[in-house]
Amino acid sequence: MFKRILEKIRKKKREEKDYPNRFVKFYHLNKKKLNKERRSSYHDRKKEGTCARCKRKAVEGIVFCEYHQAKQKEYNRKARSGK
Repeated sequence: MFKRILEKIRKKKREEKDYPNRFVKFYHLNKKKLNKERRSSYHDRKKEGTCARCKRKAVEGIVFCEYHQAKQKEYNRKARSGK
């Protein structure tokens, strides 16, 4: 019971925050649900064998097609070289 009261107070504080626009507000208020949807669609595509970013056939053992796998490798290389 005490936990529910605390959750209500925290929720009110979150709603009172000033968000720069309605899209950011929607994202922050629905973050858990949105991430859950993304994860489930990612795993569904992985089971089907399609690319997680497009509809092409994924490389076996990887969730991306050849094109997006190359893009991801390039992105990772750039991100890691800065550290």
